[in-house]
Amino acid sequence: MFDTQSKNLVVPKGKAYFAKYLAGTQNPGPLRELGNCPEFTLTRSAETLPHYGAMGGLKTLDEEIPIDATMNGALSTDDMRPENISYWWMGDVATISATAVTDLSETFLLVKAGDVFQLGRTTANPSGARKLTNVSCDDGAAGTPATFVLDTDYTVDLELGLLFILTDKPKLVANYDTQVSTRTQIATGISAVEGEMKFFSINPFGAQSDITIPRCRLIPNGDMALVTDASSPAWQTMGLNISALKKGTLPLALRDGRPAA
Repeated sequence: MFDTQSKNLVVPKGKAYFAKYLAGTQNPGPLRELGNCPEFTLTRSAETLPHYGAMGGLKTLDEEIPIDATMNGALSTDDMRPENISYWWMGDVATISATAVTDLSETFLLVKAGDVFQLGRTTANPSGARKLTNVSCDDGAAGTPATFVLDTDYTVDLELGLLFILTDKPKLVANYDTQVSTRTQIATGISAVEGEMKFFSINPFGAQSDITIPRCRLIPNGDMALVTDASSPAWQTMGLNISALKKGTLPLALRDGRPAA
């Protein structure tokens, strides 16, 4: 007898995981949690082939069969770990290791108060130097150059390698050393990442179910706010579009209920 009292309602919550394919394969590596996802939706659509009777009278739809079906989706996460950000940037996470270097110097001409210079910037390294030490500035004169005064003529951000000019100078020579340091770096690319997507429900109300997308492609979706209004602050989030792709003979996705003992 049909249960007319059962509503089968669900309040959806859960955790999303992504296992990036190992290089050159469609073999998933370890699952990595995508962190807190305020939004995660799947969209299912199908294309159909309609048939209309044409033997007489008005045009009448008498048959319609599905000929194509897709599954797409979107998620947003506020977990801004480098690996997650790399999916939005469509690049890889690299580790930049800087060695300690001494006696570096750079010359700047006709500097004006308000000028800011990135020390260590080159064509190959537009990010410049980090973790500076022993910074001094002078006028670059031959023999004994005149030393400029920190916090009067210039100031410096040692962590970021930024030189701030406080007074006009016809010539300024910046002398500095760099310390040993490492940092992550993500260079934007155009490579969509593929891997296996899993979603494990943690519904506060309703039956639990889990979803596996054997071959999932992630591409960026929407804005990533770099500044928010101080009067109405918000957590930084980023969006990703999901495409379920065919992998061998497997279905686009699998939905599993929780096993019963």
